[in-house]
Amino acid sequence: MPEATAGCPRCERLVAECEELERRIDRLAAQVERQGAIVQEVGILRAENRDLRARLNLNSQNSSKPPSSDSPSAPPRPRSPPTGRKQGGQPGHEGTTRRTFSAEEVDRRVPVRPWRCGGCRRALPQSGPVCGEPRLLQVVEIPETAATVTEYVLEGVCCPGCGSVTHAEAPAEVAGCVGPRLQATLAVLAGRYRGSRREVAELVEELYGEKAAISVGWLSELEARTAAALGPAYEEARRAVQGASIVHADETSFPEKFEKGWLWTASTQKAVFFLHDRERSARAARRLLGAFRGVLVTDRWKSYRHSKRRRQICLAHLKRNWQGLVDRGGAAARIGRPALRILAKVFDLSAACEEGQISFKSLRRRVTKLRLRLFDLLCKGERCQDQKAAGMSRDLLNLFPCIWTFTRHEGVPLTNNLAERRLRPAVLWRKGSFGTQSDRGSRFLERILTVGQSLRIQGRSLIGFIAQTLRNARAGRPAPRLLPDTG
Repeated sequence: MPEATAGCPRCERLVAECEELERRIDRLAAQVERQGAIVQEVGILRAENRDLRARLNLNSQNSSKPPSSDSPSAPPRPRSPPTGRKQGGQPGHEGTTRRTFSAEEVDRRVPVRPWRCGGCRRALPQSGPVCGEPRLLQVVEIPETAATVTEYVLEGVCCPGCGSVTHAEAPAEVAGCVGPRLQATLAVLAGRYRGSRREVAELVEELYGEKAAISVGWLSELEARTAAALGPAYEEARRAVQGASIVHADETSFPEKFEKGWLWTASTQKAVFFLHDRERSARAARRLLGAFRGVLVTDRWKSYRHSKRRRQICLAHLKRNWQGLVDRGGAAARIGRPALRILAKVFDLSAACEEGQISFKSLRRRVTKLRLRLFDLLCKGERCQDQKAAGMSRDLLNLFPCIWTFTRHEGVPLTNNLAERRLRPAVLWRKGSFGTQSDRGSRFLERILTVGQSLRIQGRSLIGFIAQTLRNARAGRPAPRLLPDTG
């Protein structure tokens, strides 16, 4: 500000104007600073709003959420293009019908003779020879079965020497007041078919009569005894899975006593192994897999990163994640769309290899170009303005070799659908029970699921296997084999 001459009105007026201008400049500067903060806050709120909208739009097609969690407003699942054929079996399809039982399998034969002629309505003789081959109608019915009660009379004998009375011990195969087959039925209804203990007790009494009535507390005790008897079969499944060449692994939340817990599964084509753990960490994954040295198929969860290059990331998960970027729009969509096109070509080549149209060597050669294109796209995505797309691209660059493990080891699946299907019954169990209530309940959970699903793969009876296991355990004999002996 220029110096003012004393007593000069003009100079004093200029000084006052300069001071007013400086005050206006200060006010405008403060206003600009406030507006800058507001603009910054608006940008943050817009980004937060975009993320919240993206979360609201998450469904089973653009995230890892299960289809059962989709809201009614979710977009319909994509349908296959119409083929022009009618619903149902097509011409030439053999179909599936109930087989005709042999004479040895029929428990009762009831001859039925016609009373009137179907043509002239004349009365027909009710004795004498029949014409032609009879038609057979086989009806299957279940008997009204009541539980049987076996009473063991443990007699006492007086010793002629000392006079003491000694009572006989119960046979080795007798333990408690419930037989092995009833105990196996209770365990299967509570575990394999996820019935509550009260419902299981009511159902068994309804099916087998009052003699089979059992309390809820005693049912819990029988579950613990069944879990202990299934210990050898459970360890057999653990060894089989940990020694396999390809294993699918996954996990889902399963609280224990309303505290955090996780149910882990490791699955092969022949065996399933479940483990309940209080952690969702790399330590828990190592407890699940042990000294596993094969190829591990998983999602992108960080607990499996110790497998390094012998790990195949589920490409179906990537497809849903990239679809999520497309649904976010903007910069994220410019990464998601080309990634989905690359992934579609990968699936097409893999299907052609499985059908024998191209060789595995040709698959590796053709995938190389797609691999380079995806790497360039992820490098571009790492610099994307959308933080979600940038973070996902950065994570996939760190796991990039794990996307292409199927090109280094022939026969490795591209998806982790096997583990997700094996985990589905446990998810339904959790939704109905809200988890387990004790460590004992968690042990029953993991063992009944392990044995049940492994036997289901083989087409064997779960009740029959558990009943035989209980008989052997009570008699001190070795447990039956859970898996077929492959030599």
